[in-house]
Amino acid sequence: MNNPLLRPHKTVEKEVNGQKILALELTENPYSGIIFSYNKVSFTEDEKNDKLKIHFDYEVHRHNDQDYDIFEFEQYLGDFLQELIRFGVQENNLVYTGGTDDNRENNISEFDLQ
Repeated sequence: MNNPLLRPHKTVEKEVNGQKILALELTENPYSGIIFSYNKVSFTEDEKNDKLKIHFDYEVHRHNDQDYDIFEFEQYLGDFLQELIRFGVQENNLVYTGGTDDNRENNISEFDLQ
């Protein structure tokens, strides 16, 4: 995907434990060739600093042969996740799946952006 608002990457389909998943392949060094997917993403409010903190789990499906600092890699993934969320909201193309809020038929105050 070539979008100037997002870090260089490709969307790829992978089979993990017999299930097909969509994953992301990074195309920028030093992470070029790494295929990963985000798992659980959550947010906590930092009222004192008027900020929202993002927390996420991820799984690497394929490593590359380059050496890199894991802390810097996780920072990169966190920044990339923020870009993906901003882009999804901007394009009105953000989908929530999983979790305990899947069935919200009785709560009209909550909705999904699709």
